[in-house]
Amino acid sequence: MGNHFSKIIFELKTKILSPKLNNLHRKSEASLGVKSLSTLNFVKRQAIIQHAVKHSTFYREKYAGLPLVEDGMQTHEDFLALPPLTRDELRSNFRSIKADNVAFSNYRKARTSGTTSAPVFLLHDKRHPETPIRWRILNWWGIEPCENQAFIYRYKKPFINSLKNKALWWPTKRVFLAMANPSAKQLNKFVHDFNHIKPALVQGYVDVVFEFAMYLLDNDIKIHPPKMVWVTSAPLFEEQREIMKKAFGAPVCDQYGNTEILLIAAECPVQNGLHMMQDTVHIEFVDDNNQPVQPNTTGKILLTDLTNYAFPLIRYEIGDEGKYKDHMCSCGSSLPLMDNVRGRQSMNIRTPSGLRIRGEHIMAMFEGYMKAFKEIQLRQEANFSVCIEYVPRKLNQGSKEADEMTKLLMLRARCEIAVDCREIQKIQQVGLKSPLIISNLELP
Repeated sequence: MGNHFSKIIFELKTKILSPKLNNLHRKSEASLGVKSLSTLNFVKRQAIIQHAVKHSTFYREKYAGLPLVEDGMQTHEDFLALPPLTRDELRSNFRSIKADNVAFSNYRKARTSGTTSAPVFLLHDKRHPETPIRWRILNWWGIEPCENQAFIYRYKKPFINSLKNKALWWPTKRVFLAMANPSAKQLNKFVHDFNHIKPALVQGYVDVVFEFAMYLLDNDIKIHPPKMVWVTSAPLFEEQREIMKKAFGAPVCDQYGNTEILLIAAECPVQNGLHMMQDTVHIEFVDDNNQPVQPNTTGKILLTDLTNYAFPLIRYEIGDEGKYKDHMCSCGSSLPLMDNVRGRQSMNIRTPSGLRIRGEHIMAMFEGYMKAFKEIQLRQEANFSVCIEYVPRKLNQGSKEADEMTKLLMLRARCEIAVDCREIQKIQQVGLKSPLIISNLELP
């Protein structure tokens, strides 16, 4: 009865106080029923490019001389002729990228964490929030927005933000845990509150959700199983996924998103890759010449936000790598699939001869060892040497596993670089993220 009542109140509140959000959710789901998502995607690309050329000084100058400035984008080849937007351009041209016809009330400012370089600033278009896409993903997993939720993050939310969050999503109940050195009392309270509200969803950063999962297993603590655990902010080791699944008694959903475009792709319960949100973002996998690679081939990821008219992002080279899958999912969704993103282009180890060891390959090598650690991080210095820094789960644990990982990486690097390991108390964080690789190489 209580859940049914909460659902009625939540839906009524949403329709009255957030009718626009409710309408956007209905429209987003209706878009999946169109005859051709690729045609819808193309039309939306035409519209955002036309808008950018007209209302953004940066794009008007960047595309000067291209036929589409006068005639608009007519073919896919016209689109492929557009020079990508680089991270340096985004960092240096904030004012000129911003559309000149957007009201202050229609955008909010955001900044990246600066995981691989200095942070960049951008605008999010408040007229097209990510919530409808989030609700779409939750629906795949049988979760309704009105159901209770639990969040595990690194730091405690400011008190005023917590109050606003509770008021915004009432009558949904939400519990939060900050995993930055929590006390036994805080952990026990979170477990108690968790079991009291029985959340359908657990969401948080990969590393801290994994750490909490290990705490549950180490202490043989049982919690009410949610319908799904949603992790973000870092690549997900498959071993981490299995441990979380065991601790929470629930499947773990991997997703792909970033500060620039919050929700790009996510897993459905079939878990055979990530469904790309083709109606809100255009994703390309390209070679060094920015031309499409074949399906199932790793390429640079270029992103075009189809909904951000306040701050257009067109063929944005985010710095990630990924693969397009050449088959549709057995779940029946019309959204195409991509492989799980395992790392950034710049998240790799390099050798003096030019060998590049991708982050995804390092993750694959290290599978089977992660149970011994809370966190690991690879630090490459200017002389190409690498140190595997690790935080053990328990005292006097992890040294054997770290030694084995050191040998594996040295062999993979063809013994061109020195590799060692050391135990530390805390890995380096960049913004809210914990990158797998910190590189001090000065690359050309």
